[in-house]
Amino acid sequence: MTIEEALAKLEEITQQLEKEELGLEEAITLFDEGLSLAATIKTQLEDAKLTVEQVLEKTKGTFTLEPLDLL
Repeated sequence: MTIEEALAKLEEITQQLEKEELGLEEAITLFDEGLSLAATIKTQLEDAKLTVEQVLEKTKGTFTLEPLDLL
Protein backbone atom coordinates (compact mmCIF):
# COMPACT_ATOMS: atom_id res chain seq x y z
CA MET A 1 0.00 0.00 0.00
CA THR A 2 1.38 3.40 -0.94
CA ILE A 3 1.55 6.17 1.62
CA GLU A 4 -1.15 8.03 -0.29
CA GLU A 5 -3.46 5.00 -0.16
CA ALA A 6 -2.75 4.50 3.54
CA LEU A 7 -3.47 8.17 4.30
CA ALA A 8 -6.73 8.01 2.34
CA LYS A 9 -7.79 4.86 4.19
CA LEU A 10 -6.86 6.42 7.54
CA GLU A 11 -8.97 9.48 6.68
CA GLU A 12 -11.88 7.19 5.78
CA ILE A 13 -11.54 5.37 9.10
CA THR A 14 -11.41 8.68 10.97
CA GLN A 15 -14.63 9.81 9.32
CA GLN A 16 -16.32 6.52 10.19
CA LEU A 17 -15.20 6.77 13.82
CA GLU A 18 -16.69 10.27 14.07
CA LYS A 19 -20.16 8.88 13.33
CA GLU A 20 -22.17 8.55 16.51
CA GLU A 21 -24.22 5.58 15.27
CA LEU A 22 -21.15 3.34 15.11
CA GLY A 23 -21.27 0.32 17.42
CA LEU A 24 -18.59 -0.27 20.01
CA GLU A 25 -17.19 -3.43 18.44
CA GLU A 26 -16.98 -1.84 15.00
CA ALA A 27 -15.40 1.27 16.49
CA ILE A 28 -12.74 -0.82 18.24
CA THR A 29 -12.02 -2.73 15.03
CA LEU A 30 -11.68 0.49 13.05
CA PHE A 31 -9.52 2.06 15.76
CA ASP A 32 -7.18 -0.95 15.66
CA GLU A 33 -6.99 -0.74 11.86
CA GLY A 34 -6.30 2.99 12.08
CA LEU A 35 -3.44 2.47 14.53
CA SER A 36 -1.93 -0.14 12.23
CA LEU A 37 -2.19 2.22 9.27
CA ALA A 38 -0.65 5.06 11.29
CA ALA A 39 2.30 2.83 12.17
CA THR A 40 2.70 1.88 8.50
CA ILE A 41 2.60 5.53 7.45
CA LYS A 42 5.17 6.44 10.11
CA THR A 43 7.52 3.71 8.87
CA GLN A 44 7.11 4.84 5.26
CA LEU A 45 7.84 8.45 6.23
CA GLU A 46 10.92 7.40 8.18
CA ASP A 47 12.12 5.38 5.17
CA ALA A 48 11.54 8.38 2.90
CA LYS A 49 13.46 10.62 5.31
CA LEU A 50 16.37 8.18 5.31
CA THR A 51 16.37 8.10 1.51
CA VAL A 52 16.45 11.90 1.38
CA GLU A 53 19.30 11.97 3.89
CA GLN A 54 21.24 9.43 1.80
CA VAL A 55 20.71 11.47 -1.37
CA LEU A 56 21.86 14.60 0.44
CA GLU A 57 24.92 12.77 1.72
CA LYS A 58 25.88 12.02 -1.86
CA THR A 59 25.95 15.76 -2.60
CA LYS A 60 28.83 16.17 -0.12
CA GLY A 61 27.41 19.11 1.81
CA THR A 62 25.98 21.03 -1.13
CA PHE A 63 22.59 20.90 0.59
CA THR A 64 21.59 20.69 4.25
CA LEU A 65 18.63 18.90 5.77
CA GLU A 66 16.42 20.89 8.11
CA PRO A 67 14.36 19.07 10.76
CA LEU A 68 10.85 18.15 9.65
CA ASP A 69 8.17 18.13 12.31
CA LEU A 70 5.78 15.35 11.32
CA LEU A 71 3.43 15.78 14.25
